[in-house]
Amino acid sequence: MRVVAYFTAVIARTSPDWRARDIEVDDVASLEDLTDQLRGVAVGDQPVLAVIEHEDEWFALVRVDGEEDPRLFVSDLGAASRSRYGSLLAAAADVDDTDDAGDDGDDGESDDDESDDEEQEPKVALWAGETDLLEDLGVSGRTLRKLVEENGDDPGAVLAEVGESVGFVELLDALR
Repeated sequence: MRVVAYFTAVIARTSPDWRARDIEVDDVASLEDLTDQLRGVAVGDQPVLAVIEHEDEWFALVRVDGEEDPRLFVSDLGAASRSRYGSLLAAAADVDDTDDAGDDGDDGESDDDESDDEEQEPKVALWAGETDLLEDLGVSGRTLRKLVEENGDDPGAVLAEVGESVGFVELLDALR
């Protein structure tokens, strides 16, 4: 049986810096529960991010600012939906142009002859959610989409690039 490696971290903005917060993302039952916990560790109305990464497959960001609704981005919603975080991240499908995000032709490990014509070769956006959730922190939606499309097989590299721009790369590295 293959061991699935996940990395989770919660970081809160504290003026110019980011600080780690002690929340067990694995223990939350729903997006609402996670949102409440993120609000509980926020500094005023500063943003709080939950970072969830499945090694070599996908990552997700959940952002909360004060009492606003949570904002989500998932680099590969289809893969994330099959993980233990699937129900937590499902709301990302309700945002942006994600109608084709879950229909990437990969329903598992089936190699049916009927599906040969529709293999996942054509570039289909697998990401879902709000690509602009970090825009005010220095990462435009276009940049985030481009990073995911160019580095989809290395979510850690995307998070490192995003972290460098936003200012939390060293903190994420220390938490790994």
